Amino acid sequence: MAKKYYAVKAGRQPGIYFTWSDCERQVKGFGGAIYKSFSTKEEAEQFVGAMSVADYFSSNASQTPARDYQSQKGAVAKSATTTMKFESVGSKQPNFNEPNHLIAYIDGSFDKRRGSVGAGGIMFINGEQKTFSFGNTDPKYSAFWNVSGELLAAMYVMNYALEHNIPQCSLYYDYMGIEMWATKQWKRNNIVTEEYATFCETIFTSVKVNFHKVAAHTGDTYNEMADKLAKAGAAQ
Repeated sequence: MAKKYYAVKAGRQPGIYFTWSDCERQVKGFGGAIYKSFSTKEEAEQFVGAMSVADYFSSNASQTPARDYQSQKGAVAKSATTTMKFESVGSKQPNFNEPNHLIAYIDGSFDKRRGSVGAGGIMFINGEQKTFSFGNTDPKYSAFWNVSGELLAAMYVMNYALEHNIPQCSLYYDYMGIEMWATKQWKRNNIVTEEYATFCETIFTSVKVNFHKVAAHTGDTYNEMADKLAKAGAAQ
């Protein structure tokens, strides 16, 4: 019988196990457990050691570099008086003329054949229009399909606002989790949503984020553009 390696990425004690019984003890009854079996130790190590959200932004040359994520995370945890700035404003129409206000339509996609998630969007700031589109094949993200892509797109926009000292940004999206996980209204029960929520906490101390839910595929020009950019990212 071929030897298997059981990789636990999120569990009681993440690591690599050589029997299912040992692996099961780490994941059974653990909310949001992430684990997978592999035929080689190298594949298992790669799965367990796949990059985090922070690593992704800081190491991907095509993206805006993130600030020191870990130090920001610590600052949020230590400061009881930190003001978190975010607001849910439904489907309010954007004001493209408001200065120093980043407005972005975002979306996520998933290419089953490639096993790749895609993130894309269109941003408006001070009369300028910018687009972005990128993909990611990290198993951590591909396990959650297009949801991961939309979370990555949201983080890209928020990180852009932070790095460019933009005090306010508005996100327009068609998946409610963008707001609910960021504002702790939904339980964050896996490593992707946990990292997303922590990332948002570091942003909310410096940038006011407005959340706008829009209906998907209803002819909204910018929502459709974001959808196409996300699909292009998944195909890269």
